[in-house]
Amino acid sequence: MFEGKKKVWIAGANGGLGLALTEHILAQGHLVTVSTRRTSQALLQLQASHSTQMTCVLGDLCQQRSNTQSQLMAIFEQYGLPDWTINAAGLLHAPQSKQSPKAKMPEKRLSQITESFLVDNIHANAYTNVAIAQLLDTLYKRKDPFHFLCLSAMVGSISDNDSGGWYSYRMSKAALNMFVKTLSIEWQRRFPQACIAAIHPGTTNTSLSAPFQHNINSDKLYSPQLSAERIYRVLSTLTPADTGQFFHWDGTTLPW
Repeated sequence: MFEGKKKVWIAGANGGLGLALTEHILAQGHLVTVSTRRTSQALLQLQASHSTQMTCVLGDLCQQRSNTQSQLMAIFEQYGLPDWTINAAGLLHAPQSKQSPKAKMPEKRLSQITESFLVDNIHANAYTNVAIAQLLDTLYKRKDPFHFLCLSAMVGSISDNDSGGWYSYRMSKAALNMFVKTLSIEWQRRFPQACIAAIHPGTTNTSLSAPFQHNINSDKLYSPQLSAERIYRVLSTLTPADTGQFFHWDGTTLPW
Protein backbone atom coordinates (compact mmCIF):
# COMPACT_ATOMS: atom_id res chain seq x y z
CA MET A 1 0.00 0.00 0.00
CA PHE A 2 2.79 2.39 0.92
CA GLU A 3 5.36 1.30 -1.63
CA GLY A 4 7.29 4.31 -2.89
CA LYS A 5 5.92 6.55 -0.17
CA LYS A 6 8.04 8.47 2.34
CA LYS A 7 8.54 7.83 6.02
CA VAL A 8 8.09 11.20 7.73
CA TRP A 9 8.79 12.34 11.29
CA ILE A 10 6.93 15.49 12.36
CA ALA A 11 7.99 17.04 15.69
CA GLY A 12 5.64 19.53 17.32
CA ALA A 13 2.67 17.91 15.60
CA ASN A 14 0.07 19.21 18.05
CA GLY A 15 0.36 22.88 17.08
CA GLY A 16 -1.88 24.43 14.46
CA LEU A 17 0.65 24.14 11.64
CA GLY A 18 2.09 20.86 12.86
CA LEU A 19 -1.37 19.30 12.90
CA ALA A 20 -2.11 20.60 9.39
CA LEU A 21 1.21 19.23 8.14
CA THR A 22 0.43 15.85 9.67
CA GLU A 23 -2.99 15.76 8.06
CA HIS A 24 -1.70 16.86 4.65
CA ILE A 25 1.21 14.42 4.57
CA LEU A 26 -1.05 11.56 5.65
CA ALA A 27 -3.39 12.50 2.81
CA GLN A 28 -0.51 11.96 0.38
CA GLY A 29 -0.24 8.36 1.60
CA HIS A 30 3.03 8.67 3.51
CA LEU A 31 3.86 6.86 6.75
CA VAL A 32 4.02 9.42 9.56
CA THR A 33 5.54 9.37 13.03
CA VAL A 34 4.58 12.37 15.14
CA SER A 35 6.10 13.51 18.40
CA THR A 36 4.54 16.03 20.73
CA ARG A 37 4.77 17.10 24.36
CA ARG A 38 0.99 17.25 24.66
CA THR A 39 -1.69 15.50 22.68
CA SER A 40 -5.14 16.78 21.72
CA GLN A 41 -8.50 15.47 20.63
CA ALA A 42 -7.75 16.49 17.04
CA LEU A 43 -4.46 14.58 17.01
CA LEU A 44 -6.05 11.52 18.62
CA GLN A 45 -8.84 11.54 16.05
CA LEU A 46 -6.30 11.81 13.24
CA GLN A 47 -4.40 8.84 14.63
CA ALA A 48 -7.59 6.80 15.01
CA SER A 49 -8.54 7.40 11.38
CA HIS A 50 -5.02 6.53 10.14
CA SER A 51 -4.13 3.72 12.54
CA THR A 52 -2.04 1.78 10.00
CA GLN A 53 -0.29 4.88 8.72
CA MET A 54 0.46 7.02 11.77
CA THR A 55 2.35 6.49 15.03
CA CYS A 56 2.41 8.99 17.90
CA VAL A 57 5.09 9.50 20.54
CA LEU A 58 4.20 11.60 23.57
CA GLY A 59 7.15 13.25 25.29
CA ASP A 60 9.88 15.89 25.18
CA LEU A 61 13.01 15.00 23.22
CA CYS A 62 14.90 17.84 24.93
CA GLN A 63 14.49 16.33 28.40
CA GLN A 64 17.43 14.09 29.23
CA ARG A 65 15.40 11.81 31.50
CA SER A 66 12.64 11.39 28.95
CA ASN A 67 12.24 8.08 27.12
CA THR A 68 11.12 9.94 23.99
CA GLN A 69 14.35 9.18 22.13
CA SER A 70 14.15 5.45 22.85
CA GLN A 71 10.49 5.37 21.74
CA LEU A 72 11.36 7.08 18.46
CA MET A 73 14.32 4.83 17.81
CA ALA A 74 12.15 1.75 18.40
CA ILE A 75 9.65 3.04 15.81
CA PHE A 76 12.39 3.81 13.29
CA GLU A 77 13.88 0.36 13.83
CA GLN A 78 10.50 -1.22 13.14
CA TYR A 79 9.32 0.89 10.20
CA GLY A 80 12.54 2.36 8.80
CA LEU A 81 14.44 5.62 9.22
CA PRO A 82 12.61 8.84 8.31
CA ASP A 83 13.17 10.08 4.78
CA TRP A 84 11.93 13.49 5.88
CA THR A 85 11.93 15.16 9.29
CA ILE A 86 10.04 18.40 9.97
CA ASN A 87 10.21 20.38 13.19
CA ALA A 88 7.02 22.40 13.59
CA ALA A 89 7.56 23.32 17.25
CA GLY A 90 8.03 26.97 18.17
CA LEU A 91 7.32 29.83 20.56
CA LEU A 92 6.30 33.45 19.97
CA HIS A 93 4.29 34.36 23.06
CA ALA A 94 3.20 32.68 26.27
CA PRO A 95 -0.14 33.01 28.09
CA GLN A 96 -0.61 33.69 31.78
CA SER A 97 0.21 30.80 34.08
CA LYS A 98 0.83 30.04 37.74
CA GLN A 99 4.54 30.54 37.14
CA SER A 100 3.98 33.70 35.07
CA PRO A 101 1.05 35.89 36.17
CA LYS A 102 1.50 38.12 33.11
CA ALA A 103 1.32 36.97 29.52
CA LYS A 104 4.69 37.08 27.77
CA MET A 105 4.62 38.90 24.44
CA PRO A 106 7.30 39.86 21.88
CA GLU A 107 9.29 42.81 23.16
CA LYS A 108 8.98 46.17 21.43
CA ARG A 109 11.76 47.83 23.38
CA LEU A 110 15.13 46.91 24.87
CA SER A 111 13.84 47.53 28.41
CA GLN A 112 11.25 44.76 28.00
CA ILE A 113 13.74 41.94 27.43
CA THR A 114 13.95 39.42 30.27
CA GLU A 115 16.40 36.59 30.66
CA SER A 116 13.66 33.98 31.18
CA PHE A 117 11.68 34.83 28.04
CA LEU A 118 14.82 35.05 25.91
CA VAL A 119 15.94 31.64 27.17
CA ASP A 120 12.47 30.20 26.51
CA ASN A 121 12.58 31.46 22.92
CA ILE A 122 16.08 30.12 22.31
CA HIS A 123 15.08 26.75 23.73
CA ALA A 124 11.84 26.41 21.76
CA ASN A 125 12.92 27.95 18.46
CA ALA A 126 16.56 26.90 18.25
CA TYR A 127 17.50 24.15 20.70
CA THR A 128 14.63 21.80 19.78
CA ASN A 129 16.15 21.64 16.29
CA VAL A 130 19.55 20.84 17.79
CA ALA A 131 18.07 17.97 19.82
CA ILE A 132 16.33 16.54 16.76
CA ALA A 133 19.48 16.84 14.64
CA GLN A 134 21.57 15.13 17.32
CA LEU A 135 19.24 12.13 17.19
CA LEU A 136 19.22 12.09 13.38
CA ASP A 137 23.01 12.27 13.42
CA THR A 138 23.15 8.86 15.13
CA LEU A 139 20.75 7.11 12.75
CA TYR A 140 22.12 7.37 9.23
CA LYS A 141 25.00 5.95 7.26
CA ARG A 142 27.12 8.14 4.99
CA LYS A 143 25.25 7.42 1.75
CA ASP A 144 21.71 7.65 3.19
CA PRO A 145 19.51 10.35 1.63
CA PHE A 146 17.30 12.32 4.04
CA HIS A 147 15.80 15.78 4.53
CA PHE A 148 15.49 17.83 7.72
CA LEU A 149 13.30 20.93 7.43
CA CYS A 150 13.14 23.55 10.20
CA LEU A 151 10.38 26.16 10.41
CA SER A 152 12.01 29.56 10.64
CA ALA A 153 10.68 33.08 9.96
CA MET A 154 11.66 36.12 7.94
CA VAL A 155 12.00 38.10 11.17
CA GLY A 156 15.06 35.94 11.84
CA SER A 157 16.79 37.38 8.78
CA ILE A 158 19.31 40.01 9.86
CA SER A 159 19.49 41.68 6.45
CA ASP A 160 15.68 41.83 6.23
CA ASN A 161 15.25 43.53 9.62
CA ASP A 162 14.16 47.12 9.01
CA SER A 163 11.52 47.52 11.74
CA GLY A 164 13.21 46.28 14.93
CA GLY A 165 11.36 44.90 17.94
CA TRP A 166 10.49 41.29 18.76
CA TYR A 167 13.95 40.85 20.25
CA SER A 168 13.76 37.34 21.71
CA TYR A 169 11.88 35.87 18.76
CA ARG A 170 14.19 37.47 16.20
CA MET A 171 17.31 36.36 18.05
CA SER A 172 16.06 32.79 18.47
CA LYS A 173 15.16 32.45 14.78
CA ALA A 174 18.49 33.99 13.77
CA ALA A 175 20.16 31.40 16.01
CA LEU A 176 18.16 28.67 14.27
CA ASN A 177 19.22 29.98 10.86
CA MET A 178 22.88 29.95 11.90
CA PHE A 179 22.46 26.40 13.18
CA VAL A 180 20.96 25.26 9.87
CA LYS A 181 23.78 26.83 7.89
CA THR A 182 26.51 25.50 10.18
CA LEU A 183 25.10 21.99 10.39
CA SER A 184 24.69 21.85 6.62
CA ILE A 185 28.46 22.25 6.26
CA GLU A 186 29.18 19.41 8.69
CA TRP A 187 26.56 17.15 7.14
CA GLN A 188 27.84 17.81 3.62
CA ARG A 189 30.97 15.98 4.74
CA ARG A 190 29.25 13.26 6.79
CA PHE A 191 26.02 12.78 4.80
CA PRO A 192 26.51 14.10 1.25
CA GLN A 193 23.02 12.95 0.21
CA ALA A 194 21.28 14.85 3.02
CA CYS A 195 19.57 18.24 2.94
CA ILE A 196 18.91 20.46 5.94
CA ALA A 197 17.04 23.69 5.26
CA ALA A 198 14.93 26.38 6.92
CA ILE A 199 11.61 27.64 5.62
CA HIS A 200 9.46 30.71 6.22
CA PRO A 201 5.84 29.47 6.09
CA GLY A 202 4.25 32.92 6.05
CA THR A 203 1.88 34.20 8.73
CA THR A 204 -0.45 31.30 9.42
CA ASN A 205 -3.81 31.51 11.17
CA THR A 206 -2.93 29.62 14.34
CA SER A 207 -2.74 30.38 18.05
CA LEU A 208 0.90 31.37 17.52
CA SER A 209 -0.05 34.38 15.42
CA ALA A 210 -3.51 35.07 16.91
CA PRO A 211 -2.58 38.13 19.03
CA PHE A 212 -0.98 39.87 16.03
CA GLN A 213 -3.41 39.18 13.22
CA HIS A 214 -5.12 42.60 13.43
CA ASN A 215 -2.03 44.12 11.79
CA ILE A 216 -2.04 41.68 8.87
CA ASN A 217 -3.91 42.05 5.60
CA SER A 218 -6.35 39.21 4.99
CA ASP A 219 -4.49 38.18 1.83
CA LYS A 220 -1.27 37.78 3.89
CA LEU A 221 -2.85 35.56 6.56
CA TYR A 222 -2.82 31.96 5.41
CA SER A 223 -4.82 28.97 6.59
CA PRO A 224 -2.85 26.14 8.23
CA GLN A 225 -3.92 23.87 5.37
CA LEU A 226 -2.53 26.23 2.72
CA SER A 227 0.75 26.69 4.61
CA ALA A 228 1.05 22.92 5.01
CA GLU A 229 0.55 22.41 1.27
CA ARG A 230 3.23 25.00 0.50
CA ILE A 231 5.73 23.53 2.95
CA TYR A 232 5.11 20.07 1.52
CA ARG A 233 5.64 21.37 -2.01
CA VAL A 234 9.02 22.90 -1.09
CA LEU A 235 10.08 19.85 0.90
CA SER A 236 9.22 17.56 -2.01
CA THR A 237 11.57 19.44 -4.34
CA LEU A 238 14.62 19.65 -2.07
CA THR A 239 17.86 17.99 -3.15
CA PRO A 240 21.31 17.80 -1.53
CA ALA A 241 22.26 20.86 -3.61
CA ASP A 242 19.72 22.89 -1.56
CA THR A 243 21.26 22.10 1.81
CA GLY A 244 21.96 25.06 4.06
CA GLN A 245 19.39 27.32 2.37
CA PHE A 246 16.61 29.50 3.81
CA PHE A 247 13.45 29.23 1.73
CA HIS A 248 10.31 31.31 1.38
CA TRP A 249 7.10 29.30 1.22
CA ASP A 250 7.02 29.86 -2.56
CA GLY A 251 10.37 28.09 -2.98
CA THR A 252 12.54 31.18 -3.52
CA THR A 253 15.58 31.65 -1.31
CA LEU A 254 15.67 34.27 1.45
CA PRO A 255 18.64 36.26 2.77
CA TRP A 256 20.11 35.23 6.09
